[in-house]
Amino acid sequence: MGGLEGMTPAAPVRRFAVIGSPVGHSLSPVLHGAAYRALGVDDARYERFEVGAGELPAFLADGPGRELEGLSVTMPGKPEAFALAAEHDEVSRRLGVANTLLRRPGGTWRAENHDVHGIAATLRDHGARSVDTGGVVGSGATALSALAALLDLGATTVLLTARSAEKLAPLHRFAEEAGAEAVEIPWSSHHEVLRADAVVSALAAEGAGAVAAAWEARGDAGITPPRVLLDVLYAPWPAPVAAVVQRAGGEVADGLEMLAHQADMQVRSMLHVPAAPVATMFAAARDELARRRGSAGR
Repeated sequence: MGGLEGMTPAAPVRRFAVIGSPVGHSLSPVLHGAAYRALGVDDARYERFEVGAGELPAFLADGPGRELEGLSVTMPGKPEAFALAAEHDEVSRRLGVANTLLRRPGGTWRAENHDVHGIAATLRDHGARSVDTGGVVGSGATALSALAALLDLGATTVLLTARSAEKLAPLHRFAEEAGAEAVEIPWSSHHEVLRADAVVSALAAEGAGAVAAAWEARGDAGITPPRVLLDVLYAPWPAPVAAVVQRAGGEVADGLEMLAHQADMQVRSMLHVPAAPVATMFAAARDELARRRGSAGR
């Protein structure tokens, strides 16, 4: 008994996680883990859980989510995360989607959206500190966050294009409610979105390849690069759309930069710290991607 006298009980471990489906490839554990180490945080653990569409409420009520204090939410759970939260930050309220959940006293949840910050911060890093005309290729939650980021950077006109034009309706409404002019570009002329000052490609890998091939077929004379293009893809890099713009002399940014910036804000919210080590987090994620490429090549 004497050996236990005077010992301080170990502090409880704060548990956080990324959820979504599929989620096995997620770099969020790498980003958050690097932040914990750099900040000297040893009472937090960051995990990952596969949570499909419609499964989030049960995961939080009866599954492993009962033990979590905060979550990074990837698709398809972003609209569900917004819907189940009792409290919302201003950005998630504007968009109706959230990529972060924080447990509040009493067991309710606060929803936050840091995707918009991640996109805007990345564009600023590449010189687009203010935007007159923005462009978005694609539709869905990431495209809506991209539109919000461009508007936050000052865009008064936005060029929108997507394979399924009807899916652009939420983006049209959002732009109009913000007082911006939304110009829809037919999918057959999607290259015209490059007339914008700053463009975000929110396309998935399979769609991006076809768009890149169409732009490539136009030749150098048919592609006038914007001031900067952010491609939300990052592995392998350069992604198809970014590669075409880069060859045409344009500035490009990748989705990993966006992830690092939004993870910065998540770490601040989850750990209640004033800032996270973005450069360290980004470097750790880059190293992990290189390791994965090396493992795949063996």
